[in-house]
Amino acid sequence: MLSSVSTLGFWLLLLGIGVLGGLGAVARLLISAWHGKLPWGILTGNVVASVIVGFAFTGQGFWTSLAATGFAGGLSTFSSWAAQTVHFMGQNQRVQGYLNFVLNLVLPACAVVAGMYLGSTLLK
Repeated sequence: MLSSVSTLGFWLLLLGIGVLGGLGAVARLLISAWHGKLPWGILTGNVVASVIVGFAFTGQGFWTSLAATGFAGGLSTFSSWAAQTVHFMGQNQRVQGYLNFVLNLVLPACAVVAGMYLGSTLLK
């Protein structure tokens, strides 16, 4: 993708990814306050970002790079998921730890497939 972009296009792509990545990070901050037995906000952010990435994989070009790398990259978070899982285990909350671990692997993977399906269906 980057090899086919002009110099101006490259800088616009970087700027767009930076702006959308920042917006994704702000969205992550806002939804991360949603807690219950599990950190539902982080799980939701990871699933939504995975749908966006799956959808973006069905297209090519400037907009898909912005969506997948920018917004979805800022919205999803591996480090928060890992830290929360370790925290549950450290607090002897094994069920929550295992559920958090499994749900943050399975649901985002399914969401990528769903996003790819949506993208291939809607972008025909």
